[in-house]
Amino acid sequence: MIREYIKMISSFSNLINLESAKSWSGIDFEDTEPKIVKDYLLSANVGVDYMNDKIARAVSASGAYELKFASIYCHQKPRIIRTAQSIGACLGSTKACELGDLMIIFLLLDQTKKIVYSSAKLMQAKKNDVLDSFSQQCLYDSDLDFNAPANLISHSTCVTPLRFLPDYHQDRNKALAYLILQNSLPYVKMIPSSTGIQCSWSTDLQMLLELKTGLSFSPPKNSTDNSWNCIVNDLMNIGTGIVPSSIGRGSGVDYIVNAFNDYDYYPEYKKEFDYTGIPKMIVICKDKERRL
Repeated sequence: MIREYIKMISSFSNLINLESAKSWSGIDFEDTEPKIVKDYLLSANVGVDYMNDKIARAVSASGAYELKFASIYCHQKPRIIRTAQSIGACLGSTKACELGDLMIIFLLLDQTKKIVYSSAKLMQAKKNDVLDSFSQQCLYDSDLDFNAPANLISHSTCVTPLRFLPDYHQDRNKALAYLILQNSLPYVKMIPSSTGIQCSWSTDLQMLLELKTGLSFSPPKNSTDNSWNCIVNDLMNIGTGIVPSSIGRGSGVDYIVNAFNDYDYYPEYKKEFDYTGIPKMIVICKDKERRL
């Protein structure tokens, strides 16, 4: 199923590159980073809404797949606590820092909405290519662990605070990146921050859709899993508004799969909550013909 999907989505590579670059037109880059991200996720005729109209419609019209871009915007972001081990390796400037400004989730589903493949990527958004938070820089460049805040743990499958980030030999560079919001053509800067490697937003999105970036994840198998699987699921469980009262621990991915329901009905693509959580852009592609 993955082979067929990649063959299909790569045939739209030119369209994805062109239209995802245009999706930033109309965004006011003089605004703050949170406002720019919010507009991209929620505002009409730009960002997610624009890509649904120009990219998702074309892919869905091809016949075998339904593609949808969706968004969940949260007004308060979780702050993690760096561990003594991480601080010892990279001092930083503060003990606490934000985990990220934008999370991108990709879900490939079969005909019955079972997950065939899933990946996620966390991004720090900056107006310029200058990292003004040394603790966030340490977190992305080198920290291997952190302590999750209580509001994250309360919705997690793992009730202890310690979380482990992937190292570079575990494709850390696919999981974490910097989003530089400048000159109306944002680009993605790879980690570590000293690298000169970068690419346009449109290229990074194409790579995400072709499974070349974004680190794969799956629901944690047990309560002791505090790895990337747990981190991603924690961030899907918090800030969805419904998880605390309606579905069980660790079920945030189920909420996301079902929250937007019709994958070819594009007006229903966004949700906004006054909860703690990382703003999310979600790409859902459903195979209309095949089952796992």
